[in-house]
Amino acid sequence: MIAATLFSPPRHRPGMECDPIGTVYTPYETTSEAPRQGFHEDAEGVVELDPAYHDGLTGFDGDRVVVVWWADRADRSVLTLDRNPARGVFTSRSPARPNPVCVTECRVLSVDHEAGRLRLGGVDMADGSPVIDLKVPVDVQRGSDESDST
Repeated sequence: MIAATLFSPPRHRPGMECDPIGTVYTPYETTSEAPRQGFHEDAEGVVELDPAYHDGLTGFDGDRVVVVWWADRADRSVLTLDRNPARGVFTSRSPARPNPVCVTECRVLSVDHEAGRLRLGGVDMADGSPVIDLKVPVDVQRGSDESDST
């Protein structure tokens, strides 16, 4: 009975809010121009945080960062892959999906804490895409002695 309660869908799903924390600038006009997995490429880009979020970079000194971004120009009606209709979008990392939340792990080339700017290598986002979060990679987090709870 407990398992059914824990995994039952809620009767009412309130709306979600998610505001961008910044913008990523890359050499790619569209996601279709970008490499499928950015970390395989040498392309560079810049994440510029909105001033309200600059303090979020306090203490950041990593050599990698996970950029969570919104593919705002993606086709949100896609449920199967064009290149393989036998597979659904939830089996891929394609930006074309009902909620185009994308995750890209990038190399950090430099950080300007005051300007709220990160220069990154291995980008695969379309130029001007909204950034909704920055995270340390999981393997870096596991190696940390500090709790990340607030």
